[in-house]
Amino acid sequence: MNRSVTALLLSICIALPASAEDIRVLLAEHTKSVTIESISGLIIEQSPGREAGKRITIGPGYIGTRPVRIRSVDGVVSLEGRRYRGTLEIRRSGDSEIRVINELDIEDYLKGVIAEEIPHDWEPEALKAQAVASRTYALYLKKNAGRRPYHITASVKSQLYGGVRSERDAAVMAVRDTTGLVLTYQGRVIPAFYHSSCGGRTEDAGELWDIDAPYLKGVDCSCQEISKYGVWEKRISINKALAGVRGLGYRLNNITSMGLGRITRAGRVKEIVICDQDRIVEIPAERFRSSLGYGVLPSVFFEVSVVKGEIVFSGRGMGHGVGLCQWGAREMAQRGHDFVSILRHYYPGTSLERLDKSIR
Repeated sequence: MNRSVTALLLSICIALPASAEDIRVLLAEHTKSVTIESISGLIIEQSPGREAGKRITIGPGYIGTRPVRIRSVDGVVSLEGRRYRGTLEIRRSGDSEIRVINELDIEDYLKGVIAEEIPHDWEPEALKAQAVASRTYALYLKKNAGRRPYHITASVKSQLYGGVRSERDAAVMAVRDTTGLVLTYQGRVIPAFYHSSCGGRTEDAGELWDIDAPYLKGVDCSCQEISKYGVWEKRISINKALAGVRGLGYRLNNITSMGLGRITRAGRVKEIVICDQDRIVEIPAERFRSSLGYGVLPSVFFEVSVVKGEIVFSGRGMGHGVGLCQWGAREMAQRGHDFVSILRHYYPGTSLERLDKSIR
């Protein structure tokens, strides 16, 4: 499809009214108390029109059988010094702890997500692709949250969300330019996974998770031409690696050698083979990576050797490799591709639709 036709279709789609969609974001749990503030004045929703002053501290003793819901006169509340749009809901979490949930419109939520997940000074079309992917992923998590009182967390367990302090003009514009657009397959919103840099080819979701979807199959990617994670080397002490392995429940006394088990078609490691003096264990590579820390070992696209008391990983890419490659999206944007083309490349066979109640 040429760009003029794409632009025409998008102009028609974007002209349609967007349906309001709220999302509930877990900000804090296992907390003794929190302080909420607003210079415009706080309002407790259970007491219509009642202002609670400009500052209130809430602990378990303040909460009865129902959660406490607090918003502000100007729509922005401060939780422990961090500002959030929408409403804060404080719930009991056991007898002596509380949980804080931010309920707000999904578009306002995304304004605090995009610049946390992708550099805000990147090309506009890459930011728009990220906005659609993040909106889609958030909606997917919402639809699969079950009976949990929140839909999504504010951490890397879901998507990074920093509230108002994370909003940047270019990222906010990307959200507005794609308002309400989500990716679907056969009428269902998809799990729009994304990552930083794939190393040259994205990964089949089935290699990591129990997901066999045509739109999450590996595709070729040109991220290596520009990615700062194109090639890397990490050296980790044997003691650090041993501590990580033991943390996963493997009883090893030492690491005498380390090798690779199965490899995916894209080239990523599925299992690490570790030997000590009298045993051999196989550990899923992504579990091993998580035990060390995702910042310590950027991806499982690597080769490994043990050299003089250190384990040397020579690899490429950053992240799990499934779905949208952010550095690849940037490279495509630099070559003149719009966000629709970018999304079509990384999520083949999907449709771009306006968010409404008919989407499952």
